[in-house]
Amino acid sequence: MPQVRTRRRRPVPVTPALRQLGDKLRQARTEAGLSQAQLGAPYFTRAHVSAIELGKIRPAMRSLEHMARKLGKPASYFLDDPGAARAQGERRLEMAAMAGLLTLSGAAEARRRAQKLLDEEGLTVRERCQLHLYAGSALNLLQRGADALRDLAIAQRLAAQLGDAALERGSDYQVAVATRIAGNAREARAMLEALLRNVEQLRPPDQLLRLRILITLGACAQDLGDPSAATTYYARALEWSKDIGDLTRLVAIYQGLGNAHRALGDHDAAAGYYQRALGAAELASDLVAVHVMHNALAVLAADDGRIAAAYEHVARAIEIARVSGPSAFLAHYLATRAEVALKAKDWQLARRKLSRPRTSVAPSPLAPPRPRCSCSPSSTCATATRRAPRNVSARPPRRTARSARPPSSATSSCARAAPRRSAATSGPRSATPPRRTRRRGRSARTWRRSPPSSLVPPVVHPGRHGRDEHGGAKERARRAIGESRGRP
Repeated sequence: MPQVRTRRRRPVPVTPALRQLGDKLRQARTEAGLSQAQLGAPYFTRAHVSAIELGKIRPAMRSLEHMARKLGKPASYFLDDPGAARAQGERRLEMAAMAGLLTLSGAAEARRRAQKLLDEEGLTVRERCQLHLYAGSALNLLQRGADALRDLAIAQRLAAQLGDAALERGSDYQVAVATRIAGNAREARAMLEALLRNVEQLRPPDQLLRLRILITLGACAQDLGDPSAATTYYARALEWSKDIGDLTRLVAIYQGLGNAHRALGDHDAAAGYYQRALGAAELASDLVAVHVMHNALAVLAADDGRIAAAYEHVARAIEIARVSGPSAFLAHYLATRAEVALKAKDWQLARRKLSRPRTSVAPSPLAPPRPRCSCSPSSTCATATRRAPRNVSARPPRRTARSARPPSSATSSCARAAPRRSAATSGPRSATPPRRTRRRGRSARTWRRSPPSSLVPPVVHPGRHGRDEHGGAKERARRAIGESRGRP
């Protein structure tokens, strides 16, 4: 018999949007005074219209236009969702706040908010692209380039689908930054130079993106050991920053120039740029940049032999980092203070800052207390050799003949040791083996070494009315057969 295949229809899951569309359709039909059959005729049945009103199926656009024409309303009337519009407005506000959190101090919060919004439903392609871009940018600020590349790859793909050139350029720039953080500064430099040529061909050019590209190119040159090229990139960025007035970028430029001049051996110029970066960070109220610059000034002062100034700057950096965070910077500053102490030949302070504190593991509150004894560990005292039970609420350990014997008093001097058993007080030992207890089953059963079963007489248990437990009829028949054969 051939097998008949049946197609199983899977209903569309009921969503708030479908339910709202069905409610609007029912309300409009009731106001128009039409039945479900009249609304669907001549193309759709009453059951089809009923399923749409109940939110069980999603209507096609042509069927929705047919019903809207009969009801005298546009099709967009049934598709508009005020709740969705309100939620979209709230998401836009949240994303705007998230863009303001993309700093060193707010990167962790920005990433948390981006992940929370990505888990929601109803996001458009553009919103999802921007959220992945924000998540990747936050990971770059947290120095997690390898993790940022995953989000940024999704952002690049979605930006290409949208055909948005601005989103594509922003994604490409963040990918180059993540590549540099991941350890490949040479490839990142090539990507940034190609992107810079693309930006400079725009009319008008994107000045903020060009400034960020030049700053990152200077950092890549510094990573590759070319401080002269880094100084050139930073000088070009400083020229473009005059038209923008971004204090955060200005701090990065001055810090990069200080690092480049320090690598070139010009400590006076480096100190001047560090002081400018510190002033710009204080003006922008960026506490993270403030303690970073204090630490840089401490390192520079220690290299020049100004130990008092180095101690002052690193103490200020540690004080601010304890308040603003992140904790990774605080550990770095403690190491800087130890290095300053080494250069000052303060060995005790350096050892105290670099050595890890010894921490002892606290005993578990659920562990039973161990017995205390003044005997040595090699003693045979019963208290010293006894093991504590694994669980306090469990039964005490079973005592056997071997464990019940007290230790010899000659090998232990503890007062808790039991006196030695003498033959005069205890008498001769019995030859009967000790009683053992089997704990399997419902109750504990005890046994001894029993004699052979042939010497044990059968036990008869009297039943009701004087009969045994096997029944009186069987026993009488067995006796009758034995008497007939001459057996007693």
